[in-house]
Parts: sequence; structure tokens; C-alpha cells
Amino acid sequence: MENLIITIGRQLGSGGKEIAEKLGERLNIKVYDKTLLEVAAKESGLDAAIFETADEQEHSSFFGGLFSIHGSMGDYMPMSNCIENDNLFEIQSETIRNIAERESCIIVGRCAEYVLRDHPGAISIFITANSKDRIERIMALENLEHDKAVEFIEKGDKRRRSYHDYYATTHWGEARSYDICVNSSKMGIDGTVELLHGFIKSHLAK
Repeated sequence: MENLIITIGRQLGSGGKEIAEKLGERLNIKVYDKTLLEVAAKESGLDAAIFETADEQEHSSFFGGLFSIHGSMGDYMPMSNCIENDNLFEIQSETIRNIAERESCIIVGRCAEYVLRDHPGAISIFITANSKDRIERIMALENLEHDKAVEFIEKGDKRRRSYHDYYATTHWGEARSYDICVNSSKMGIDGTVELLHGFIKSHLAK
């Protein structure tokens, strides 16, 4: 039986991370969000800070001396004097594919639904929410005033969209790019988790 792989794309402030964590608890599978960067760093032999700096950012370069990749992804690959986001995306994508081969899991963001588009066990989800709820959530999480929260969301969504659409042939947040899209404002976080849990169980029963 193929591993169950769930990918979750999310608008900033939609509760996507919380939904992923609660869904992971319900299904008893691991959730990879920021932890994916740590795994990619470990498997590639690169400093985790490089992945964190480039996280969900489109093409650019990072300078800082000579870098090389060691370990399971190759015995030795010189990176000259810079590492481009394109290189990091490929390393991260290979990490995503390796994880999907090893275990059932939930992967949040990082273009995972596109990277695993041919994986037979993958279910792709996108989480959105009403603007009011998103703003209130970000105000609470980031301790921001209303206008700053709006700006924070706009910049965050723009960054995620640019990153996704730079590397993928599909479009971030577009319904046809995912198996299911859900507005978490309609049923709340727990109700959304329940809905998605039922959807996944129905899929597995086929």
C-alpha cells in the first residue's frame, strides 16, 4: 500500500498550520512544516540557516564562501561561491520525495503538491479563510495592529504566490490545482479538520 501523503497549501492567517497539526494527530502521521527545512539541511549537508533564509522565496542567490553537498544526495557537488534558490528548491524537492517514499505524512507549503503531483498516494489541499478572520488571527499571532496585520498578510500571500508560481506550472490557490479547497471560516478550525478527515477517509476507502 502506498504511503498516505497530504499536502497543504494555505493563505496566511487561514489556520493552515493548526489544521495540519490537528489533522496529523487524527491520522497519527507526522507533519512537516519548518521541520522539512531541517531534514533538507541534514540530508544535503548544508547549514539549515541557508534553507530558512530562502524559505518560500523565489529566485535569488546567497553568498558566503564555498558550499558543498555531501551525503545521500551525492558524494560531492561543488556550489562555487553562491547557492541559488533554484538549487535549494531542487534539494528541498528531493527531500520531499524521499520523505514521501519513507512514510505517510502531511507536508505544509513548499510547493509540495506540485513536487508530488505524480505520487499515487498524495492528496492535495488548499486552505483559505475570510479576510476578517485572517486579519484577526494574524493580529493575535504576531501581536500586530489591524493595518500592520493587513500589510503582513498581503506581503506573505504575495511571497507564497510568487514562490509557488515561479517553480510550478500550476497556480497557487487556484481550485483546479488541488484535490480540495476549503474555507476554514465556514466551519472553524475543528470543523475544517473534521471535514478533511472525512474526505481523506473516503478517499482511502476507494
